[in-house]
Amino acid sequence: MKTLVTSLKIPARLLFFILPVFMFGSCNQQVSVTPPDLPPPNGFIYIASYPEGFHIYLDGKARRRATPDSLTWLKTGTYQVTLKKEYFRDTTFTVSVVEGKKETAFVDYSKNPTMLGSINCTSNPSQAQISINDSTTNMLTPKIIGPILPGIYRLKYHMDKHRDVIDTVIVTSGNVTNSAVTLVDTTIWQNYTTDNSGILSDNLTCVLVDKNNVLWIGTDKAGFLSYNGAVWKQYTEANSSMPDNHVNCLAMDASGLLFVGTNRGFVTFDGFNMHMYGFRTSGLPDFYVHAITFDNNDNWYIATQGGLTEAYASSEHGYWFTWDTETIPDKWITSLLFDNKGMLWAGMKNYGIARRGLYNSWEIFNYNNTRMVNNNVTALAQGPDGNVWIGFDQTALAGSGITYVNNSSWNNVYPIPQQSKTNVILVDRMNTKWVGTNQGLVSFTNAADAVTYSYSNTGLYITDITGLAIDGKGYIWIATNGQGLIRHKMGY
Repeated sequence: MKTLVTSLKIPARLLFFILPVFMFGSCNQQVSVTPPDLPPPNGFIYIASYPEGFHIYLDGKARRRATPDSLTWLKTGTYQVTLKKEYFRDTTFTVSVVEGKKETAFVDYSKNPTMLGSINCTSNPSQAQISINDSTTNMLTPKIIGPILPGIYRLKYHMDKHRDVIDTVIVTSGNVTNSAVTLVDTTIWQNYTTDNSGILSDNLTCVLVDKNNVLWIGTDKAGFLSYNGAVWKQYTEANSSMPDNHVNCLAMDASGLLFVGTNRGFVTFDGFNMHMYGFRTSGLPDFYVHAITFDNNDNWYIATQGGLTEAYASSEHGYWFTWDTETIPDKWITSLLFDNKGMLWAGMKNYGIARRGLYNSWEIFNYNNTRMVNNNVTALAQGPDGNVWIGFDQTALAGSGITYVNNSSWNNVYPIPQQSKTNVILVDRMNTKWVGTNQGLVSFTNAADAVTYSYSNTGLYITDITGLAIDGKGYIWIATNGQGLIRHKMGY
């Protein structure tokens, strides 16, 4: 296909007549001229403050500046200036601006009492030395420090034979900030955590002291440890025959053989060799081992979620026997006690207490026939006077408390916090009862004189207590879930 191109030619003499028409026609159009720009306003405010760093707002709008700085290009007029800084009250004032003239505003917050705050420093015990932001002072608690500028302050409290306490507080305008601390008396209390010791977990589950005053400590995820006062040793799945790193209980027989109950059976450990007894590889009815005890012949009693098992220690694959629910109505056994009369006590999760007498006959004790606190038993212990103490899980209906059995008399006392679960009970040689709960530690001789240990009277966060043991030096060792291991020197 061909493309047709048409060319239009204009004669030169005709072009001569057309050009003037365009030229003269364009001269008749109007021309727009932009007036010259007015000079910008040159009002000026210089704003400074002590201390510095206040954000500047002009007529309520942030100017993205902080003192000391200037606001420029302002028209003549009156402006509202607001200064804002964290922990300080807002300051608002007006400035009259005249173009061509520099205005200056300075605010000294240290001269305005309403802008200042103070710190009320108290300590237990009192007369602790106070340092502020790492600077020593001559002040002793109790002391009110101020008035001072708002801000963040680092306080250090010091007293001989006590652990220093650091407290960081925030002071705000017009307010008194309380700094109340308790200093740990290091002659009475000591704690061992992942920050200051060889413990690999602060979540502990149990503690045991052997005849050589060596500590054995169970953890929730890091196996178990030993501590001889100088060296920590760790035993886990990675470096031993441990079947599981969650340890539920520790026990030691008369020969010094250690038993470690886990979520996958238990092991025995003589200090060198470890032997595992697992579900299906022994006579255990269940994986979960919650408690282990021994009779006078060193026969073993193992509490699991599948029932109570008796085992003879005479041979590795010796006699294993688990009682059925016709004898012990609950398969889930939580705690065990072999008392000084030769009777075996088994705490059950839902059915109270099963007790075996001297002639292998079993009795069942529960809320209905004894009025014990409830049927959810969690802990058992016996004191030097022969009384057996029973701890319970919390229930909405029965509340909290513990029960003690004096011969055939069952009695309830309520020295522990409301709605708390008793994890462990220990009775010392002075017949003082130590009760570890999920809300802390309580000790008492008589329930009316119970002492609850907390930060306010120890300086330590004693919360979820999971294990208690007494050594031969007069120390009670306290295993916690979350706060590591605590040592307390008793008063005898």
